[in-house]
Amino acid sequence: MSAPARHLTLLAALTAATVPLLMVMYHWLDFDAAAVAVLCCGLAMVAAPLLLRRGASLELASNLFIGALFALKVWLACHLGGLAAPSTAWFVLCPLVAALLGGARPALVWGALVFKAYAVLFLWSRFVAPLVAQPVRDAGVLALSGQLGLLVLVVVIALCFRDGASD
Repeated sequence: MSAPARHLTLLAALTAATVPLLMVMYHWLDFDAAAVAVLCCGLAMVAAPLLLRRGASLELASNLFIGALFALKVWLACHLGGLAAPSTAWFVLCPLVAALLGGARPALVWGALVFKAYAVLFLWSRFVAPLVAQPVRDAGVLALSGQLGLLVLVVVIALCFRDGASD
């Protein structure tokens, strides 16, 4: 198995482990719609390495994983206040994961898509209608868990890059 395929499998396993935790957190925060969004996108992300086993290309499986992550971040941004949403910083994972799985070109493509998403979120809030945050039980818990989760995932991805460099 190639290093990118191993990395995709690791990321899918991390996703499978964290989706139930995120669902419980969003339920506890009285935002069940977010729990459903996490479940739907998480299932797509977990399915990505299964496609590899069925003969799909690494590019297709990687784009399914990153696309589901991107869709989740867009949905959360739209429902948690636009650019001010605690989940918006997580968009950085899209080009980062793309670089890990496919190199510079996919990272640049996903980086451009994230840039466009930021621009649309900004312009929508500025000229169409403000993206009002869904009220949650404890915004501090949401912010803290988001920052800690992002930190952990960035460290894991950085370690994967280090592992891949030794191959």
